[in-house]
Amino acid sequence: MEASRLNRLGIDFPFMVAPMVGLTHVAFRAVVRHFTPKSVNPLLFTEMLSTRRLPFERIDRVDELKIMAGERYFIPQILGNEETFIQRSIQKLMPLEPWGLDINMGCPARQHLQHNWGVRLLGDRDYAARVVEMTKKHSTVPVSVKMRCGQDVADPQFLDDFTAALESAGADWLTIHARLQSQKHKGDADWNLVGDLRQKRSIPIVMNGDIQTAQDALSIYQSGQADGIMIGRAATARPWILWQIAHALGHRESPEAFPGMSPPQTPEEEGRFFLMAMVKFIDSLDQYFDNDDKNMRRLRFYVINAHKWFLFGHSYYSKCMKARTLTEARRVTEEMIDTVNFPMTSRINFF
Repeated sequence: MEASRLNRLGIDFPFMVAPMVGLTHVAFRAVVRHFTPKSVNPLLFTEMLSTRRLPFERIDRVDELKIMAGERYFIPQILGNEETFIQRSIQKLMPLEPWGLDINMGCPARQHLQHNWGVRLLGDRDYAARVVEMTKKHSTVPVSVKMRCGQDVADPQFLDDFTAALESAGADWLTIHARLQSQKHKGDADWNLVGDLRQKRSIPIVMNGDIQTAQDALSIYQSGQADGIMIGRAATARPWILWQIAHALGHRESPEAFPGMSPPQTPEEEGRFFLMAMVKFIDSLDQYFDNDDKNMRRLRFYVINAHKWFLFGHSYYSKCMKARTLTEARRVTEEMIDTVNFPMTSRINFF
């Protein structure tokens, strides 16, 4: 297996967690760090940020840009296509000392398509390349692009031509969500399509899409199909997945919160760890955000995404939906840790 080309950018752990709207805020990133050994430094992304809004906002009041004390390996993901707004947004972001910047070319949300943002950029290769050029022009940190592998039809020639244009425009690395725009988050991801592309690009290619377990991530990486692996919604159910990957690669350090322990492996162990993760998540919401109503919405949205991996996840889902405060949700969660058998399934077939 070749060494990851991400090493050239100073990335020594080529496994990361994807940007996800409503999910990858600071409270979730704090949970991932809680379950990751201290010497392992994965890249973690913010939620999507509109370059039309960011220049006019106070950074210290933007919930999507709250960070942990000393957080170094985070990447803001920006959405936009106009140089003036991109430039001003980057100027706002630089005082936070992000590791890099990511351009969203994969979001299929209707409200963003009308501005030729997100996945709509896949429809115009030259236009997309100019967005990369604009961002690189004003950025002092690495610039990546996260994109889909196509709109309605998987076309290897389109993907080759499009990514070649982004590479020429100066992108430092690319993440390919191996699904089409029309698939959204459903259906099988075409990992082979991305694997073939890696052989054609000289910049790193990161794989994303339907990577649900540590074994998924390791199998793809060790096969040489990608320089890095980006895990999405499965990380909400398995925020310890990076610990599992590191352990499988021979890294024996445990997270500070779990001295001397190995990562969970059995369905029952993972179920119990999930409930412990939910306690940490609830505490992190309370620590970083001060709006109780928004925090309950964040909690419910998180559970909506994560509970699907559990054989009896509907029970926990129901309890969280009924909880009126974080305190109540925390109590319900703690009661379940030692009293409920809450096994986790390895994979699900829908999102």
